[in-house]
Amino acid sequence: MKYTAPRGTRDLKDREAQAFQALEESARRIFQRYGYEEIRTPVFENVELFKRAVGDTTDIVEKEMYVFEDRGGRKLALRPEGTAGIVRAYLEHAWDKSGGIKKLFYIGPMFRAERPQAGRYREFWQIGAEFFGNPSAQADADVLLLLQDLLAASGLTEVKFLINSIGCAACRPVFREALLKYLDSKQGCLCDDCKRRLARNPLRCLDCKKDMAHFSDAPKMRDSLCGACQAHDQELKGLLTSVQFPYEEAPCLVRGLDYYSRTVFEITAPGLGAQDALGAGGRYDSLVKTLGGPDIPAIGFALGMDRMASAKYGDSLSAGIQPNACSRIFVALAGQGTGMTGFRVLQDLRKAGCTAEIGAPGKSLKAQMRWADAWKAGFVVIVGEEELKRGRVILKNLQKHEQKEIEIENLKSEIEEQREKS
Repeated sequence: MKYTAPRGTRDLKDREAQAFQALEESARRIFQRYGYEEIRTPVFENVELFKRAVGDTTDIVEKEMYVFEDRGGRKLALRPEGTAGIVRAYLEHAWDKSGGIKKLFYIGPMFRAERPQAGRYREFWQIGAEFFGNPSAQADADVLLLLQDLLAASGLTEVKFLINSIGCAACRPVFREALLKYLDSKQGCLCDDCKRRLARNPLRCLDCKKDMAHFSDAPKMRDSLCGACQAHDQELKGLLTSVQFPYEEAPCLVRGLDYYSRTVFEITAPGLGAQDALGAGGRYDSLVKTLGGPDIPAIGFALGMDRMASAKYGDSLSAGIQPNACSRIFVALAGQGTGMTGFRVLQDLRKAGCTAEIGAPGKSLKAQMRWADAWKAGFVVIVGEEELKRGRVILKNLQKHEQKEIEIENLKSEIEEQREKS
């Protein structure tokens, strides 16, 4: 039987693995600048945590979670998103009792049983952040500026920031009634999912990819906002304008998770096709309380690393790595008693910052040279039995097809000199 990666997953390798590493490194630098601490939560949690936090009527809970029972009969789920686990950790470690703000970021895989397609996987990677304890529009603006800096540091500057307010528990019922009346008049063109949502969560109809085109004349949440939500929304836009932050108002933008309130946003990248959303987030002022904690406001976001890498590197992402040959040095062993010296040379090269590999003792020099060629080496250091008697080795420059015999202590300087000339 031939084993392959499960449908909707893949091995991160070559250029894609390097792209992910670069995204993680740049993200960590920006998070540190903004005062965020890293947290690594379990890949699986109690299934009830996600049902309570994300919402029973969401597609995630209804159709997409990977749920299983362990040997102790406990019902668990692979995490479909990051926020619920972060809030659980926030309460479990009593950070809610510190009386101040808490900023946390995470990097890791999430899991959803969605239909795989370009830019959408069943195992996907996210960079995310959560900001607890600040209810002001200034916190919202700070998160959006963090996002802008993070994307720019990752080489992504041609992006769009879409922003909306979905109100709060005080004003959303007013909008819900207006939306229900509107959707009732559209019954004939609604998909089955939206028809089911009408009774349980009509706001999520606006997030439906199938029916979105039918809702251009739908009621707008901004027309139903209470005074406090209106003031919050206007303050946020004023702050963003004051620092020349580019954003677009998106009056139909909602989020697919139940815990959001007031500010919601989405980041898109032109050129990615139908799956152009790099990430999204928003404010969730009631979630900490919903999960058994005090009434603490919070805001957060998640970015899809898979799509970020695609947006940055395009088609070249799937290409194999073509290493810089000048940076790779292969140590070949030729003759009896060369293994010890060859191993020492290998370690000296690595300590000097070189990428180095060594041939297997007992293999012919011809076989080792084939290995060096397959490894895309730029130089081969031949540690030969006769040369060692004179304290020397042979350095072959595979790019120039040249070789010379040099003293072992001069090896590193000779390689550097030849590199500079390449």
